[in-house]
Amino acid sequence: MEDVLKEPVQLSKGINLKELLTSQTEFHIDTDFKKKKPDSILNWDNDLMLDSDEDDESDSEDVLKNIETSTEQMMLSSPEYHSFSELAAKMIDCVSTGEVKMLIIEEGDGPLVPVDAEVTIHYAAYWEKAKIPFDSTLTMNSGKPLNVRLGTRKILLGLEVGLTAVKGPKARFHLLLQPTATWGERGAPPRVRPEPALFVIVLYDVKDVQAAARFNDLPMEEQKKFEVTMNTVNSLNSQAKDLFNKKKYTKAIKNYQQSMSVLRISQPQNETEESKVKKLKIAVFVNLAVCYYKINKPRYVINMCENLDHLIDIETHCKALFYYGRAYEMLGKREEALKYYNKALKLEPKNKEIGKALVDFERYIQESAKKEKEMWQTAFKSTPQKKKIVYDVDVNFQNDVRDMCQNLAGSDEYAKFELPTGLTKNEVDCIKALASEFEGLIVDENGEGRRKTVSIIKKA
Repeated sequence: MEDVLKEPVQLSKGINLKELLTSQTEFHIDTDFKKKKPDSILNWDNDLMLDSDEDDESDSEDVLKNIETSTEQMMLSSPEYHSFSELAAKMIDCVSTGEVKMLIIEEGDGPLVPVDAEVTIHYAAYWEKAKIPFDSTLTMNSGKPLNVRLGTRKILLGLEVGLTAVKGPKARFHLLLQPTATWGERGAPPRVRPEPALFVIVLYDVKDVQAAARFNDLPMEEQKKFEVTMNTVNSLNSQAKDLFNKKKYTKAIKNYQQSMSVLRISQPQNETEESKVKKLKIAVFVNLAVCYYKINKPRYVINMCENLDHLIDIETHCKALFYYGRAYEMLGKREEALKYYNKALKLEPKNKEIGKALVDFERYIQESAKKEKEMWQTAFKSTPQKKKIVYDVDVNFQNDVRDMCQNLAGSDEYAKFELPTGLTKNEVDCIKALASEFEGLIVDENGEGRRKTVSIIKKA
């Protein structure tokens, strides 16, 4: 057993640091572990994120090389420096004790990340002068970015402090964390050293999911402030957009309604602020109109457009005119719909969505007209008039047959009129056609050729 433990041991399962420090923990070592090949050299619990020492021997050199390549591609590779102390000289303190130091590589856009935000990040953590990270999101969750809610103790304290000290989303920065801000002063030997660690981080997305709740907790005077308005509304609108993209239109409407409530109590202090608030109101009304269209509520769509008309001249807003048309089309008001579609197209002649709507609308009108015609034909049992057929017979013959048919049709009793034999096919066809114009007349044919007889019969 002593010989077995002289060399570092590759654990088959990651260590949970909280369990290690707060509960009784037993280690079971398989003395035949060297005969088994691990699935991955980076196999750890997500809460702790551990890895082997640099000096650990491993049969997975290709995996290590792949990790190094991946960190370079994802801009997570270790920066060039001689020592942590040299790197620390370029950094700023996130806390006064110096336990968390930061170097911003690319500033993010937007406000500071809220302490309870939902963030999406990739990171790689290095010991001093290491080229291969001992911990990285690239080795978890099939290499997808880590999505985590801050303030829930799901990640290291130092990471939370650093993330809430940058603007987001879309930021790149380095954090130098002392052991007290990571896994504790003692670490978890021999796997986790009680040493500083460098985290290279890419922040992809920030969702301020608690913006509305924080706003509601503020005093009224604070709620009216322009900066509070902008931060809250931008967060609510961002969430609404995500919900809309997921086709959760009703939930998106709720967020936009909250956003409008915030905008209505806002008190901008100058023309610039007033212009920004007005612009946001316009965007919210238009987005609400789109959402209501998606859930088939045309009257609500019209109501949003009418609200918008109080802020701007709606005749100048292409999207609002377009959804006015959509709403009226849903209500079956074709003339109104066409009017607004044409107004929208006039503002943006090359807009493909408007063009398609007009084509679909025209096709719908044509199909509706066709169905309406068929409906009335059925209702009145009418059939399309047959094309008048011209027979190759003498005009006098036609007139005589017509007069005969008319006399027979006027009779109230059964009558039969036999025509002379030797009639041509055209003459017989003409007789049949003329007799069919009078109610109660039928044409009877007997025999073949020259012996064929034709009679016109009046039914009783």
